[in-house]
Amino acid sequence: MSRHLQSLKRMVLNRGAYLISYFRLQKILKKAGPGSLVIDCGANIGEISALFLARGAEVVAFEPDPVAHEALRRRIGDHPRLTLHQQAVSDRPGRASFFFHKERAGGSGGAEFTVSSTLVAEKRNVDTRHSIEVELIDLDAFITALDRKVDILKMDVEGAEISILWKMLDSGSYRKIGLMLVETHETKIPGHLEEVARLRARIDELGISNIRLNWI
Repeated sequence: MSRHLQSLKRMVLNRGAYLISYFRLQKILKKAGPGSLVIDCGANIGEISALFLARGAEVVAFEPDPVAHEALRRRIGDHPRLTLHQQAVSDRPGRASFFFHKERAGGSGGAEFTVSSTLVAEKRNVDTRHSIEVELIDLDAFITALDRKVDILKMDVEGAEISILWKMLDSGSYRKIGLMLVETHETKIPGHLEEVARLRARIDELGISNIRLNWI
């Protein structure tokens, strides 16, 4: 497949994923408004962040991929209610390798190829020969340090969400969040099927109702 057709295919797939998210977010968007705090982890080019900003919410967005981050910054980076961090959320601070999707051809191409980039080398649709080093932020510590409640946390971080969720369950920081929308990626990562099953069982055992897994 030519590079042009690959790009077109990826843009269509990305748009389809966005439209699914948009329709599933409708009830949630109606509850957001001025005074709401939304954290968007894996913000990519800012599609979801923009929806909440349009409702009057304050948004904190995390996006480590330099191409996606720059597209997001150009799009809505000067919005007065947006705080933008070029960091990957994790269960620890530090630095780590960030792997690109196989179709990205060593990091070239536009923002349409930035989806699926991940900290998880085992993810089946990435090329471990092509990566960059990114800064990590401990999401659990970040939320714990906030002096206010988080109304909505959306997390789509291509496999890194598992270790983050375990830490938040252990620390209890999930209690500071009104609703967590978490996309898991167990179909693309060996071993995560069992991990997600254990995570679901733990969430059910604790009677937690504010965490939605695989929300899209």
